[in-house]
Amino acid sequence: MTSFTTPTISGAWKHMYNPNQSKFTQRFNWINRNRWYTNDHTLVKTSDGIWHGYGIIGFRIFKQAFAWIIEQNLFHISSPTLYSDSWIEHDYALVASRSQGEKFLWAPHVINVEDRLYMFYSVGNIRPFAKLVASHGNIHLATSTDGINWIRDERNPQFSGPGHARDTMLLQINGEYYIYYTQTVNDKDKHSCIAVRKSKDLKRWSGPKIVQIQPWKRWHWAGNAESPFVVQKGEIFYLFSCLAQESYNRTAVYWSQDPENFPLSNHVCDLPTHASEILFDEKEGWFITNTGWDKKGLYIAPLLWD
Repeated sequence: MTSFTTPTISGAWKHMYNPNQSKFTQRFNWINRNRWYTNDHTLVKTSDGIWHGYGIIGFRIFKQAFAWIIEQNLFHISSPTLYSDSWIEHDYALVASRSQGEKFLWAPHVINVEDRLYMFYSVGNIRPFAKLVASHGNIHLATSTDGINWIRDERNPQFSGPGHARDTMLLQINGEYYIYYTQTVNDKDKHSCIAVRKSKDLKRWSGPKIVQIQPWKRWHWAGNAESPFVVQKGEIFYLFSCLAQESYNRTAVYWSQDPENFPLSNHVCDLPTHASEILFDEKEGWFITNTGWDKKGLYIAPLLWD
């Protein structure tokens, strides 16, 4: 019988980043003051031992977040340790470029390969009314050697997918890169699902394969399979996925021995978080993050595998 472990939140939440206390005071005005939030994000360690965080930043108007209008920047913070009270805020890592097909900037994920950072991020679709239908979302790539200055890839978009494809996450398995992301099953079947593509060089990607379908909720933006994150522990893979349309702060965890198939019956547990990243540091151990529209920024807590 296959044995798996259960992730549990095992310590206090620390407030990594509160955009309402930004040193960039020029971002504040009477409309957005104290209404800033963060959302899908990524954390990566560079060769100098510094952790860098990038992610969605926006503010709410009339208690709503008009994401395709406001979420056009990626925040950037850094710290020598993960479980820290002193993350440093930097200027935006990227600003959406409509001339390059970027309607907004969503859900980046960064991987460090031989001291070069590869950031895959979601930019939507600039066609009229694309936000209102199961439009194909485009995934772009930018690279950096210092974590500060980013160069967009001339081949953008790297690929696209139905249901506003977004929320990429990369994992290297047996010398091959897997990129997981959120989409609908197809243009007509609007069940939320998670797909994966594979590449040997981070440039040429295979076609998509669906690894999990959530059966209960159907909508054009695939809101019930958000923020996928896959962790490998030994021979077992764990998929963390936010069932945001069903419950905004619910991350479901599934196990599998096949990184291309996560049966719903292999449910491990639920965690009370949104858009979580799962992180490991050789000195500090395991951590989980939490964020979203209903919070003022980004939080981190220790994670224990029972």
